Amino acid sequence: MTLGVRFDPVLSAASEGADWAWAELYRDIAPSLLSFLRSQGCLEPEDCLGETFVHLVRGLPNFSGGEAEFRAWAFTVARSRLVDAWRSAGRRPSVPMADPEDAYVPRHVADAADQGLLARSAVEEVLSTLTADQRMVLVLRVVQQFSVEETARIIGKSEGSVKLLQHRALASLRRTLASRAQPGPLEGVPG
Repeated sequence: MTLGVRFDPVLSAASEGADWAWAELYRDIAPSLLSFLRSQGCLEPEDCLGETFVHLVRGLPNFSGGEAEFRAWAFTVARSRLVDAWRSAGRRPSVPMADPEDAYVPRHVADAADQGLLARSAVEEVLSTLTADQRMVLVLRVVQQFSVEETARIIGKSEGSVKLLQHRALASLRRTLASRAQPGPLEGVPG
């Protein structure tokens, strides 16, 4: 989702502190940022997203550029908050807490949720075979549709490194998926 021609006036209003403008920027980019943070294994993606927006609010007076540059900057900030979260998680143990919303879920909702969880779990399992850099590049390039140049800026690597990481990630996924493919009862049987 993009704001298109509305971006400049919305950004200008946000830089002047207009709550409606920040709400619009949040609605526009937060889902993509949250998806990115989750795809990278962030333990507290909502907290990380909140910290990302705090940084964006504080840094907006120094920002210059259009919508594509803002989006790339937001992902750069999210990546930095993610790295901070990883470092912080390494220093303190995490204790999982029960979610009160898990207490009761109607059966039809639970079945649909289970299907979604299974699919997401399968994707996460396959992505977990990649290195952190490969996974990050793949998500930024394929899911978030950043260019090689934008991805390089976001992760702080050269364009050549991004291309190599993407190539290696795709090759690794191909190998992983091929090794997990199980022939059916009649596949591979001469007929």
